[in-house]
Amino acid sequence: MPIPFSRSMGACFLLSIFTSCQHNHEMPGSSHTTMSNTTSHPHTNALVHESSPYLLQHAHNPVDWRPWSKEAWEEARTEDKLVIVSIGYSACHWCHVMEHETFEDSAAAAFMNEHFINIKVDREERPDVDGVYMTAVQLMTKRGGWPLNAVCMPDGRPVYGGTYFPRERWLQALQSVLDTRAQDPERVEAYATQLTAGVQQSELVEVPPLEGSKAWGTTDAFGAADVQLLDDGIAQWKSMWDAKWGGNDRAPKFPIPTNLDFLLHYATTREDAQAKNHLLNTLLQIERGGIHDHIGGGFARYSVDEKWHIPHFEKMLYDNAQLAKTYALAYQAFTEIPDAERAALKRAALGIVDFVENAWSHKSGGFYSALDADSEGIEGKYYVWTSEELRTLLDADDYELLQAVYSIDGESHWTEEIPEGNVLMRWKSDAALARKLEQSPQRMHTQLARIHGQLAAVRAERVPPGLDDKILTAWTGLMASGLVATGTVFNRPEDIDRAARAVDFLLETQRDEQGRLRHVFHAKTGPRIEGMLDDYGSTIAACLDLYQATFDEQYADAAKALCEIALSDFFDEAQGTFWFQSIQGESLFAKKQENDDNVIPSANAQMARNLFLLSQLYQRQDWRILADRMLAGALDRASYWPSATHWAGLLLWRTEPFNEIVITAPTAEAIVAAKNELQSQYRPQVVFAGGEAGSIPLLRDRQLGELAIFVCSDGMCQLPVASVEKAAGLLNQ
Repeated sequence: MPIPFSRSMGACFLLSIFTSCQHNHEMPGSSHTTMSNTTSHPHTNALVHESSPYLLQHAHNPVDWRPWSKEAWEEARTEDKLVIVSIGYSACHWCHVMEHETFEDSAAAAFMNEHFINIKVDREERPDVDGVYMTAVQLMTKRGGWPLNAVCMPDGRPVYGGTYFPRERWLQALQSVLDTRAQDPERVEAYATQLTAGVQQSELVEVPPLEGSKAWGTTDAFGAADVQLLDDGIAQWKSMWDAKWGGNDRAPKFPIPTNLDFLLHYATTREDAQAKNHLLNTLLQIERGGIHDHIGGGFARYSVDEKWHIPHFEKMLYDNAQLAKTYALAYQAFTEIPDAERAALKRAALGIVDFVENAWSHKSGGFYSALDADSEGIEGKYYVWTSEELRTLLDADDYELLQAVYSIDGESHWTEEIPEGNVLMRWKSDAALARKLEQSPQRMHTQLARIHGQLAAVRAERVPPGLDDKILTAWTGLMASGLVATGTVFNRPEDIDRAARAVDFLLETQRDEQGRLRHVFHAKTGPRIEGMLDDYGSTIAACLDLYQATFDEQYADAAKALCEIALSDFFDEAQGTFWFQSIQGESLFAKKQENDDNVIPSANAQMARNLFLLSQLYQRQDWRILADRMLAGALDRASYWPSATHWAGLLLWRTEPFNEIVITAPTAEAIVAAKNELQSQYRPQVVFAGGEAGSIPLLRDRQLGELAIFVCSDGMCQLPVASVEKAAGLLNQ
């Protein structure tokens, strides 16, 4: 767990971003059976009325599970019973293992029902609940993961916890907690109080005072010491890189998009060739790897080995949403690399888009959450191929090609779950494979695309992994931003249109009468659960991305309105930062901030970046100052660097030249043409605005009756130019 420390600890700031463990407690190789589809069950509990697929998976356990509710906690207080809070998600392999070993066991369930109130939580529905109990378990055990199991006092304060427990160890642990409370209640009470204080302090950021040496909101707010902090952290980070396979020199390996995006931003802005080469190698290795679904598109959550070969097969929307953007922007930035390598980046990005549209797109405009790792009780069964199957399905020439490209029964062999199975992976570069096959990389991939189509049709007849069909506001926002990126980079207006549908769903369906966001949507229930800070952070960012792609002012105005609500509902004036839960919302045993980036950027980092961009568009100096002070507070916790790449991107905005580009013209066609040309290059240090003045102050008095492109800094604009070439020249000065 990251701990606060002073800026004097310097370069540690960057070091843990790429190495942060993704709260995983994974033991690849075990399997579970899926829940029976029969309608007759010996047990039914209160979860049967829920819409969450994860909760419904436990609806027929003999454990008397309740959903998280006031009633369950009131019962615990009335009966003075300890509470088991068990947290997981539908695609969580080890959640299923513990369910089948323990929660489906009648004797274990009888013990739990007699002595405890049992609450089951979907972490994706209640990230606020998951966040506070995850922090408590990490403080207790120095590790975290799912399933997350906490034993709590009747008021919610945890006193014991862990992740996956085998049945006997779980029951022994529960008995020990009961005995300790009966024999020494004061000790248990004191521990609960102490642990609660630790959770409250975790990730806590206090921003510097408004009055002081910093020139908040100006170009002088951050200086040489901050730049050095960034560079020193990168230097330490480099010592941990895996030069051969990319990523960090460790296993398991997660393709953490916040880290990859920042590395692209840093490498190009600071012209760091080593960082750029490492990023490119990482992206290409991930694209070739078994973690990439070469048949259906998209990426699994992580690989259990250092080679990106054997995935933990679940697919999550948040990974794929961000990786679509990562690969698109890398394609845009890496203009000098061989065509075969650029083509691989494009395939990865558009493969995600196709996969998400085919498998996770809902008619509402939102996107489903996840696919399970298992089907028919076996991890990876849906994705793995035997050579016998492939020989039967393909003609000899196609099999020979596939065998050569993916090393069937060679390096791709994986028999841990599937006898004679293969997890498809390209073990050599496309150029090397094409030379071996004596053809061009383009022709090789044209042939592979045809073969993949055949295999996809066969795979569609298999029993598919379980679908988590809830729609999350934050994750849909991330996917909308990913689609804006692919639409912009690859000139795909259909992706921009799909992003607009997603954002319109968030703004029209997921907002209540007061304009506040709801967190989750399900076809059975509609929108529900009060929105949390990540919902606002991701939705505002998506609105800003869509505005810059379309210059449709309604999206910029929606971002501004949502930001005002977030400031009203989540912002702590005394702290200078946002709480993860609404101040007016449900009180948990501890209040929690989210300042550490993980697979998803931290909500506070998202909000600081949103405030900065909105301050540019709407000339809100007060929002610029808020963003600066939040960033300075984050930098004072510099020991957690690999958990702070989203913050580090904001630091680049504040320490390197940042520009606003304003485009006006008599016709929309002229504006769009200029915008598209300027946005065809990777420009991470720019925010775009264009069109009529409307309510966006940055556009006021910029309409000259002809094409006019203004290059501005902090609202101060140079004389307008009438061509994209001249505007690009001003940017490159």
